[in-house]
Amino acid sequence: MRFVVGCALVVALLAAIVVSVALLIGWRLARDETPDRTFETFLVGDETRYWCFDLKPDDAGLQAFFKRLDEINDTTRRNILRGTVLETIPFPQRRARLNELAPITLEFSLPAGGEVLGWPLPDGWAARGTFSHGLFRMRAALKAMRFVAGRDPTKSESFDVDGISVTEIHDKNARFAVATVGNRVVLTSDVARMRTLLSSPDPPSGSRLAERFALHKAIAIDGEDAWAFVSATRLGDLSNPIAIDGAVASFDLNARDELAFRVIVQRGGTVEDQSAFGGTVPECSTVVSQFLPGIPADALEIDGNGARPGGSGALEFSGRITGLSKRMAELLGRVTELRKRERPFAIPNPPSPPRPDDPRSETPGVPTHEGTPTPGR
Repeated sequence: MRFVVGCALVVALLAAIVVSVALLIGWRLARDETPDRTFETFLVGDETRYWCFDLKPDDAGLQAFFKRLDEINDTTRRNILRGTVLETIPFPQRRARLNELAPITLEFSLPAGGEVLGWPLPDGWAARGTFSHGLFRMRAALKAMRFVAGRDPTKSESFDVDGISVTEIHDKNARFAVATVGNRVVLTSDVARMRTLLSSPDPPSGSRLAERFALHKAIAIDGEDAWAFVSATRLGDLSNPIAIDGAVASFDLNARDELAFRVIVQRGGTVEDQSAFGGTVPECSTVVSQFLPGIPADALEIDGNGARPGGSGALEFSGRITGLSKRMAELLGRVTELRKRERPFAIPNPPSPPRPDDPRSETPGVPTHEGTPTPGR
């Protein structure tokens, strides 16, 4: 009995040590290193493009959109398994639950000359995510990633910026800096941009950001899910270039499966071969394409005959993209089909040996003997 009790005490002590170490490591990984820090500056005044996605759990349009995504996933799964033995097996399904993600805010900014789909991105881009769920897992995962990356000094470096630990990773063609601040994750193109964002309490004086925010407030749609702006950019093609001083857009995903938008454009003067924004329907579609890169022009429906006069000499227009979930399903289908075409399904067979020169069919050719044969023993 003494031996059994002693073994039980030893096992209990070891279990307590393991649990304590695990809790200590988890607390170190998941704890907030800057609990009282206010929101850092994200826009510093030199950005020419900015996107902000603000998703809320009680938004009726988002709830309907997530429900349609589940229906599309179920339909796709049934079509894939139809006619197979797996069709009758009740596989567990993972649903897209809005209340497990939202509220969440995602922001992305680009400096002059930046692109979204045109790689490589220039120096100066930044992204920030503000989360409300899974904070402990997020912090632990990022710290573990930074620890693993920091073991190789040739691929990463760590810095301290205003009391916040920043890790810059430069591996192969990827280079970025990452930092966690409270419930926020900040990514930048380099440490210099990160230092600017974390050290500047307010945007620089004289910037156009205040004007952009005022325009956004004037055109914001009720129940807005996202908004964006572009500044001092050139639009259109080489045959019909258009110059605008700035444009601000507000987006809302409604319960009718539409992405509604409202845009205000500050017309720029004629510059060299570039004309001013006139507000025609094709020009309005060109402006919206700056906010939604990759969306075809025929998917955009502009209300009325184009833009109408707004405040301060600007032009306003509105429109929508209908059947958003169906368009996304078609886009995902095209991407899946493209991946199937690029994926090697089997190892190719080696090339067949050359056909023998022997005229007799199904008979291997006679090997060629060169040199003097070895004399018999």
